[in-house]
Amino acid sequence: MTQVCTGMFTNVASTPFFIPLQQQVCEFRLKNLTRSGVTVGSVSGSLTSTRIVEAFFNASYMNNGTAQIIQNGTVSGILAPMNNGVCAINGITIYSSTNPQSYSVVAIQSFTPGTTTVWGATAHGYQVGDTVRVYGLTSAPQFSGLAMTVTAVTTNTFTTLLNSTGATTSVGSVIKTGNFLLPTKSGTYPENRVIAAITNANPMVITTLVQQNYYVGDVVTFSIPSVFGIPQLSAQTSGLPVQATVISANNAVGTQTVTLAVNSTSFGVFGGANGWPGSSSYPFSMPIMVPQGEGNINNFQAFGVTPSPLPYANQDVLSFAKQGIGANGVYVGAGDGTNSATTGGIIGSTVDVWEWRCITSLQEFPPLLGPNYV
Repeated sequence: MTQVCTGMFTNVASTPFFIPLQQQVCEFRLKNLTRSGVTVGSVSGSLTSTRIVEAFFNASYMNNGTAQIIQNGTVSGILAPMNNGVCAINGITIYSSTNPQSYSVVAIQSFTPGTTTVWGATAHGYQVGDTVRVYGLTSAPQFSGLAMTVTAVTTNTFTTLLNSTGATTSVGSVIKTGNFLLPTKSGTYPENRVIAAITNANPMVITTLVQQNYYVGDVVTFSIPSVFGIPQLSAQTSGLPVQATVISANNAVGTQTVTLAVNSTSFGVFGGANGWPGSSSYPFSMPIMVPQGEGNINNFQAFGVTPSPLPYANQDVLSFAKQGIGANGVYVGAGDGTNSATTGGIIGSTVDVWEWRCITSLQEFPPLLGPNYV
């Protein structure tokens, strides 16, 4: 059975876009209506030289991250010539959370310690919003294994929210594991999240190294090693996990905070003066916020927060509740909107309206044996 699915979306400038599709994707086509001169809604059409205006991808014989494209040339009067070509980077990717794409290892040449960490890695190709994991840091083993969201990039550096103040710079390795737009590899929500910072305030605010994607009314507990200096959030005093209810969350890349109905004013300082224990304290476990389910609204009414919609009555916490969110779909890459071999990508630096069309099927003959199927 074959289905033709269509739709439209408006991109955020220089930001990839994910279209969830449960069907098997055979062909996928994109058209940039805005840069083709078409006005849609409040977005005015404009012919633009050297911009990708159409893209085509077939999963059976094309590599993920590429696309066959049509790109506008120099505008003459009211027309722009169209040139055929290939987008070799930041093209179209067929994504499955059960079989995620593999990425190349990039060498870390150094990092600049600070309240945020700037990592030096030649020609890494990362974009803001990508998730990366660092490891094998010879002089800073305390950071090895951390997954973090990329919050800023240059050609040879990328920045994360890790507070590495006082650490010794190091060589090592980094690998991309995904992007904040993509479904989680575990296929479940919510997930454990490594803590980057905790405020001493009322209410308490926690920053995470990647987006936590928690919501108002969610209940969390904590698994924080004593070396991080927050005994008030451990189970050491009563033997029972400390539970806290989310009263607000901000998942914007570079913010990544969750506010909890806890007064932490008199708590210890998370990680000490440097924000994260040094290599002399290594090895130690990661400080983790652990989701437990949805809880009682009475926990946070004192903070003037009422969730919408309300949780079901005033139920107790449903511990260890998880829901499956495994998904397939199409990931459209972003760059400068051209087929440049170094800065290219389908989505460019402007806000545009796109039309997409996807041919999907339950079966194809001959069977799909291309680079994206095993």
